[in-house]
Amino acid sequence: MKSLQTKIFLFFVLLLLLVQAIALWTIVEGNKSQERQEITNRLSTAKTIFNAQFNSRRDYLTAFAETAAKDYGIKQVFEDELRSLLVAMNNHRKRIDADLAMAISSKGLVTAQLVLGKNQAGESKVKQGSEREQAFRFPQWLESQEQSHLYVLGDSVYQISLSPMNVGAKTIGWLAFGFEINQELAQHFLDITQLHTDFAIKIGEEWRLIASSNSAAQLDFTKQVVNGETPNDYIAIGHLVDEAGQLQLALAMYGLRADIVAVLQEQWWQFLILTFITLLLSLSAAYIIAASITKPVKQLVKQAKIVASGDYHQTVEVNDSSELGQLANEFNAMQSAVLSREKAITHRANHDPLTDLANRSVLKVALQNLADREQAFTIFHLNLSRLKDVNETLGHDVGDWLIKAAALRLSTLDEFQLLCHIGADEFILLAEINEHSSTELLVSRIHQVLEDNCEYQGINLQLQVRIGIASVPEHCHDTKSVLQMADTALHHSHKVSQLVQVYHQGLDVNSVERLNLINDLKDAIIDDQLELHFQPKLDLASGIVTHVEALVRWRHPTLGMVPPDNFIHIAEQTGQINALTHWVFINSLKQYNAWCEVGLNISVAVNISAENLKAPDFYDFICQSVEKYQVPAEKVTLEVTESAVVDDPEAAIAILQKFKDRGMRISIDDYGTGYSSLAQLKQLPVHELKIDKSFVQRLCDDEDDRIIVRSTIELAHNMGLSVVAEGIEDEFALNWLARNKCELGQGYFISRPKPAKELTAWLLEKKVYAFE
Repeated sequence: MKSLQTKIFLFFVLLLLLVQAIALWTIVEGNKSQERQEITNRLSTAKTIFNAQFNSRRDYLTAFAETAAKDYGIKQVFEDELRSLLVAMNNHRKRIDADLAMAISSKGLVTAQLVLGKNQAGESKVKQGSEREQAFRFPQWLESQEQSHLYVLGDSVYQISLSPMNVGAKTIGWLAFGFEINQELAQHFLDITQLHTDFAIKIGEEWRLIASSNSAAQLDFTKQVVNGETPNDYIAIGHLVDEAGQLQLALAMYGLRADIVAVLQEQWWQFLILTFITLLLSLSAAYIIAASITKPVKQLVKQAKIVASGDYHQTVEVNDSSELGQLANEFNAMQSAVLSREKAITHRANHDPLTDLANRSVLKVALQNLADREQAFTIFHLNLSRLKDVNETLGHDVGDWLIKAAALRLSTLDEFQLLCHIGADEFILLAEINEHSSTELLVSRIHQVLEDNCEYQGINLQLQVRIGIASVPEHCHDTKSVLQMADTALHHSHKVSQLVQVYHQGLDVNSVERLNLINDLKDAIIDDQLELHFQPKLDLASGIVTHVEALVRWRHPTLGMVPPDNFIHIAEQTGQINALTHWVFINSLKQYNAWCEVGLNISVAVNISAENLKAPDFYDFICQSVEKYQVPAEKVTLEVTESAVVDDPEAAIAILQKFKDRGMRISIDDYGTGYSSLAQLKQLPVHELKIDKSFVQRLCDDEDDRIIVRSTIELAHNMGLSVVAEGIEDEFALNWLARNKCELGQGYFISRPKPAKELTAWLLEKKVYAFE
């Protein structure tokens, strides 16, 4: 054995020496060309990194500007007061930490401009730009298909993207957001490429250095690099970004050649040291292998300890046909069997036994991983509808079969990163948010894979789900809350009989803001914090405004203007809706009388909730108020949604009939989005139908909507009812509705809701619309 050991050891020594000699010779020869290749690669990589990051900033700005331009909230304030527009723009600017934000009107004026700068303490501070109320300097950009540009403002240069803001087919202006090309960007490229970066601009024949990572940077040096003239002792590369001939952004990236060579030399010495250490260790290992005949036994002992600790992934490899080799093989077979059983146990612990899908344990781990990576994601909480009926009618075996069928179909969805079955008839789908993701598209895909019926022994069973949706960070920032929010949204979808519900704060009765609003709403009614806005309704036959709808607004002392959607639902749930409706109704009657005094004969419509109809004194209050303020009953319209009649149709119909008998007009609001049948509509004592804006806003583009609206108008007329169309946002919809004999219309194209004083002046102009 000693002789064999010596031969094996000498063989390893000769082999290792030969391999190391060849490797050293190859490296010495290759080191001569490595310097040139390293310099070339460093420069080309630096330029590639700049182009990639510069284009990435451009694409990011373009996508964000388009998203912001579609925001309904900023559209509402775009043409209103400057402060609201600046607040909305600053909220969007902060989402991407933009350095510049601009709003440009349809007339080409800069209506708002925000610039991020530094105060004397070096802190970031947003201020209004100097170009507000000035004509936008590049009007040709507004008509161009190109959205990304370079924009000079004072001493700063910005990379900006513009996006048109459209309401229907009308462009009401443009939004622009930009990042400054500054010292921080130059330092960023230095950190990535290890090359100093200079930015300069060339306007005409004038050059100006605007930023550099090198405190000693000089403009002449930068111009040399951009022109392709590399100074001695430097490696450098230049690049020009042309802005349609108006200006050029010049980039110079450079470093000392000696620094690159020094790094290569340091790597060379490191390699020699590593080679020596490797050779020494290899010789030692060769000696140990050759000298130790007991190594297989030691390996088996070591492996037994590893298995005892719970690690079953390592195996023993002994290339020996003796009993030791056979023992090692049997040991590996035993370890494999134990590993297989543990995998099965682990799988059962992390998967649902019915569907074999991941369970809540896997979901928690996945959510934690996403939180650690700060990855945005959306939770879709699914609940199979009518499974209880299947279990009670056909048995739980059929119910289980239906759950497995749903799991099989959902598992085919490639758009989601995780599918979990968390028990009974509930599933969780998780999707990471990126620029290609869309909640509407993902919901559509879920319904698409489930839409075909399942056949069980000749019985067709429908797979339909309700979905609650919540997102991180849109709705919250922790994984525990997002599951609770998705569950809250799912439960709310059951309450309102909707298939899909996206979480919002209005669903969470325990939110701090909601609790504050609940407490403050009572004081708001008492302290006169509420105010009425009125939206005109145009008579589409005469072209004259004959009706208005009263809409309540809450000017909170600390929160500012609170949208109706945030407090109407609270008022209904907390029993304050009656007091709120009383306030709206009385002030609407007072305003009617005020209009009469200036010669305006305008009918007033007030929205009535389901809770109002249930109040025992509501009918008396309405009648007494009309008599007290001496308002003709026929000048009062009560707008009731379809859903307000669903809970107790007989009681609702009875009280509405009493109002009708008193001469007041009854209108069914948001018709087409509720649950009333034609038979129920026939029984309702109403005078008019109000077509929901969701069918009106896209009349210009959607033939199906035109068919629905035309059919609704004909149906209403055949039943002796008049029709009001809301949501008119373009001239096409206005003219189309007039041609199709719709009696009244309202929408932003006619007028936004206005305070009474402002609307009075508008009405006194006696504007008459002319229809095509």
